[in-house]
Amino acid sequence: MRSFPKWLLVGAAVVCLATGAIAQDKPGAGEGGPIIAANLGSDIKTLNPILSGDGSSAAIIGRIFPNLIGVNPDTLNYDVNQRGALATKIDVSKDGLTYTITMRDDWNWSDGTPITSADYKYSFDAIASGETNTPLAYVLDYIASVEAPDPHTLVITAKKAGCTVLNNISFVPVVPSHVYKEKFPKFSDMNESDFNLQDPTATAGIWKFGNFRPGEQVTLLADTSYPDAHDGPGDVIPQGFVYRNVADETLILEQFIAGDLTYAQAPSSRNNDLRALGKDGKAQVSELPAASIQFIGLNQADPKNPQPGLDKEGKAIDQGHHPILGDVRVRQALMYAMDWQSLNKAAMNGEGVQLASHMLPTSWAYDASIPFYEYDPAKAAALLEEAGWIDDDKDPSTPRVAKGALYAADGTPLAFKLETNTGNDSSGTIGTLLQEQWGAVGFKIDFQQIDFNTLLDEFVGQTYDAIMLFWGFSFPDNPDDASANFLPSNDIPGSGFNVTSYNNPRVTEILDQANHIPGCDQAKRAELYKEMFQILRDDAPWIWLDTSTIVYGAQTGVENWDPLPGLGVSWNEDAWVVPASK
Repeated sequence: MRSFPKWLLVGAAVVCLATGAIAQDKPGAGEGGPIIAANLGSDIKTLNPILSGDGSSAAIIGRIFPNLIGVNPDTLNYDVNQRGALATKIDVSKDGLTYTITMRDDWNWSDGTPITSADYKYSFDAIASGETNTPLAYVLDYIASVEAPDPHTLVITAKKAGCTVLNNISFVPVVPSHVYKEKFPKFSDMNESDFNLQDPTATAGIWKFGNFRPGEQVTLLADTSYPDAHDGPGDVIPQGFVYRNVADETLILEQFIAGDLTYAQAPSSRNNDLRALGKDGKAQVSELPAASIQFIGLNQADPKNPQPGLDKEGKAIDQGHHPILGDVRVRQALMYAMDWQSLNKAAMNGEGVQLASHMLPTSWAYDASIPFYEYDPAKAAALLEEAGWIDDDKDPSTPRVAKGALYAADGTPLAFKLETNTGNDSSGTIGTLLQEQWGAVGFKIDFQQIDFNTLLDEFVGQTYDAIMLFWGFSFPDNPDDASANFLPSNDIPGSGFNVTSYNNPRVTEILDQANHIPGCDQAKRAELYKEMFQILRDDAPWIWLDTSTIVYGAQTGVENWDPLPGLGVSWNEDAWVVPASK
């Protein structure tokens, strides 16, 4: 049996002792107090970077696996020779098709095996095989092949010269191929393997794997061989990192106030409470623009028979239609029947930022001229009448029914299920209010909050009606992120992220054009993206609810707490000095 420090074995009881102390001399590597962070909701889903698609899993994977290409904290762009990344040189051929990447040779996996180009190539080959349930298949739209001619060189060939090839190269993870080849004789073996939630055997990051206790927490240990620590090679100060499950977002701030969490993000409804703690000197408080949005995905295809968007020849597959949400007029009616201002006030304490389409206000491609849907129940009702959904009994307590609707038999009630995850009070409030608002124009909404991993299975499996979730955008900023959500090539039940089965040929064309503008002229690309954002707004495959400013707090005794825009909270956590006891 592998042994662990006592604070790991004791678990939650010691967390209260791990924060809030008076600062002392800087501890040695691995001798500082542990960082305790909250994981809202369900357990991590996987520790396999090739299969990861949820935020909780990504939070752990990003801490124990290296990046190929890093981000320069000064320019906030991809760059070589960055902490936590492998690339030391990137050469691009004149035709823009070949990327030759030189990798560092001073970094080993935690079992002592050198990290090599074969570790990146293995991941790409697994994605390209078509045998894995990976959400990363979208990189195949950009990358044709990967070769590893020697242990520290990658030769990556793009399908076409483009502005986002480097972004997509960076999305392919680096995994310990020597371990994975042993554990997964065939790529398909990894899909349902128990190993995906066990000790990965070999990691490379600030942290090493400690343990995973389902229903409780993931524990990581300081990797004192980490070469890129801010204070020198191996100088990872905190003893470990604990990612502890918290069932409800309202409990996170309470646990932080009690000293049970090293740092926390306040729910929108309690941002001012955390700000007040900072003003009173009871917490270190930082505010950063969110890199995520809250949205509702509206399934356009038949949820009883999910099909991929394209066949092997790239031709569109008949996916059937969702009997209600398959009609754009119904989706638009939902938008007009939504009183965003009241949702914002009730669920987000007035701190939400309204969105018109698939773009963050911080993006260089953001266009404020794209209009929001106005709250107009009369217009919503008129659209429903036009779409063949009639109020046949004039009883506001019963839903409209189909009479000449595009995809529903006459007499079908205008009813569908809206789901979100448990533990998020703001999403629960939004869902309850939308039941009322949409009910007022003739919908009957079955609103349910369910386990996050169950929700994710329905979402990616495309067996849902409507699901409310958060979507995180990549960094550095890349408007081409829309490719993952709205290209038919990424409509793959069970793994792809075009889970609404959206297919608009003009959007597909724009994404291709914007990625291949000569010289990658940003102004010209922005004009194309503006057209795309307008089309997405009109087609309404998603209801874009909001983004926000995130208010973070750290305990007053934590040294070197320094959140940065874009890089977030954790970029320098190897240097944090967390008090070990009260």
